[in-house]
Amino acid sequence: MAEQVLRVRSGLRFVQVLRPALYALLVASAVFTFWAGGDIAGRSLPRWTQVAAPTIFAVFLVIFTIYRFALMRAKKYPVAIGMFQIGLGALIWVLLLPSSRQRIAPPPEQTDDLPALLTSADPRVRALAAEVAGVRPEGKRYLGPLIDRLTDDDPSVRERARLSLVRIAGTDPAPGEEGEAAAEKWRAFARERRWIQ
Repeated sequence: MAEQVLRVRSGLRFVQVLRPALYALLVASAVFTFWAGGDIAGRSLPRWTQVAAPTIFAVFLVIFTIYRFALMRAKKYPVAIGMFQIGLGALIWVLLLPSSRQRIAPPPEQTDDLPALLTSADPRVRALAAEVAGVRPEGKRYLGPLIDRLTDDDPSVRERARLSLVRIAGTDPAPGEEGEAAAEKWRAFARERRWIQ
């Protein structure tokens, strides 16, 4: 019995040594968690800062688990509360993982790639972008680039651009014309209606 009490006391002394390390690890994990969220003072942080927080917290959680089990074994801490704290720590660790943060983060602002795709080096991409521009609800904002595609080197790009323009405008101001002549008529038509400048 005395030997068991001595073993528990020496174990608790070891636990007392771990307490400052636990606080230091928890503070370091919190600092990296908030720091890895974005730029600090206009400076972008290295990628490793996103992995540092869950790693440090994992080390904290292992030491915390040893600490809590030692206290629970010595009957100095309630088992239910200790197990709850360990489980909560594991949940927090999962939420700190970079993949979890990406799923929780709000979606990035949507950018419109269609104007860039309309000027792609690949004619298949230009043709597809011209077709997509015609079915978009805000199709009128693509009139300028679509009119420019009427003079494209590739006939499929020219045809799809013309079909999209007709779909957006509801009429064809240059029926049967192609190339620069068709583009000029479309520009004049769009300027008349103040769709382009």
